[in-house]
Amino acid sequence: MMWVRSFISRFKKLLVFGITVIVIIKGMNYLFVDDTDEFARTMMRDFYEEEENIDRLYLGSSHVFCDIDPAVLDDINGDHNFNMASGNQQLITSYHLLVEADRKHDLDKVYLDLYYVCTVMGQGNLHDPQQIPNSWNVINQMKPSVNKLSYMLHLSDPEYYYMTFMAFKRYSKELFHPDYVAGVVRAKQTDVWKKYEYAYTDEQGESVSTRGTGGYRPDYRTPEYGDLSVGIEERPIDEDPIVPESMEYLIKIIEYCKEHDIELTWIVCPMSELKLLCNGAYDNYIDQVSKLAAQYQIPYYDFNLCKREFLDVSPDHYWTDEGHLNTYGAEVYSRFLGDFIKARESGEDTYQDCFYSSYEEKIRDLREEIFGMEILPSQEYERCLPNMRKEQWREYQIYRVRIVTNAPAEAVDISVKVEKDTGAPEIKEPELIQEGSVAYVILSVHEKGTLCVEAKLKDTMEAAKWAGIHL
Repeated sequence: MMWVRSFISRFKKLLVFGITVIVIIKGMNYLFVDDTDEFARTMMRDFYEEEENIDRLYLGSSHVFCDIDPAVLDDINGDHNFNMASGNQQLITSYHLLVEADRKHDLDKVYLDLYYVCTVMGQGNLHDPQQIPNSWNVINQMKPSVNKLSYMLHLSDPEYYYMTFMAFKRYSKELFHPDYVAGVVRAKQTDVWKKYEYAYTDEQGESVSTRGTGGYRPDYRTPEYGDLSVGIEERPIDEDPIVPESMEYLIKIIEYCKEHDIELTWIVCPMSELKLLCNGAYDNYIDQVSKLAAQYQIPYYDFNLCKREFLDVSPDHYWTDEGHLNTYGAEVYSRFLGDFIKARESGEDTYQDCFYSSYEEKIRDLREEIFGMEILPSQEYERCLPNMRKEQWREYQIYRVRIVTNAPAEAVDISVKVEKDTGAPEIKEPELIQEGSVAYVILSVHEKGTLCVEAKLKDTMEAAKWAGIHL
């Protein structure tokens, strides 16, 4: 019996050690992991507390939780709809959330949003260490299970396991920054964090908090400075752009749905024409996804190809930014999505002719208009200041403005001004060099305020578009 007592003694010590380690990890996570503004925390809590069976599940990135309101869909199709979307959701995340949802609910239909950014070079490289944080935000909120363990083990190479399994290790640089820790702890003392709520901007511009929206994030904000604009230059979309790692999980999702008798549909939530034209060659992505949909016999609907007489979310006041609809736009899109799916399921031909065959065809068919503008810092000093010595360049800042339009370049008229900050000295009118639909704005580095750019098509009654950036 000595060996039994010895075993029990050792087991107790191991148990105490294990509990101590878990308590320490949880304590360190509480102090260092900042999830106080992470929408996945609210969404996952709502999911685990959901008692009604989820009939229709929507997976994808922030385009889903911003654009699709399940309450609108509930009214249209009579089923229970739920958004299981998260910011920058990669396909490895979509797959494991699908498995998680199927464990708890009897899923009938799944709609997977194929936002190109999450499947092509960059975020599509699932195991790239720079992309792993996109998954951590969801892993942090998942309950312990074999599915979660599998997700954690397949997420990265073993050398990064320590950060996946011990979340606080991701914040090592903050280890000796008490102000950071104090800020995290202070935020976790609020009712919003304790109740798993999410703060958003309401119709009056006030910050309010809510829960229980079925994975939908309401937001009434509109572009901060004028109309739609972008401040980041993105690389064009290549031919056959979906990278192998994302393709692997796309196929796993297809196979899982077939094995479990779940009807899978691919969708793409609408993005602004500005975003798609700035990225360029969107038809390359459409072509590859269309071929895959035909190969695997998956229904595929890209609502960026929808004709405006059926779905029109072009007004700037429908957007929070160039990629995400606000609550006004989400109402329009969600209602159309619900009606469209219902018509397809009932065999009606109401929307038989609502899609263009390509994005290029859509842009060509639209009336001439300005979709927005791209405003980027520029280093083209030799071009803009050819008679100035290099040592003087540091006294100036240059912005390159590109008006994104389907009109001829010579039809675009551009003007700029700087609105000064309150109490700031008068600002000299900025110098502007316009070359068709592109312009360069030359400013002193000392000028502070808001650079406002206005663009208009000549000889038309169309209202001017404007956007601004804070200097």
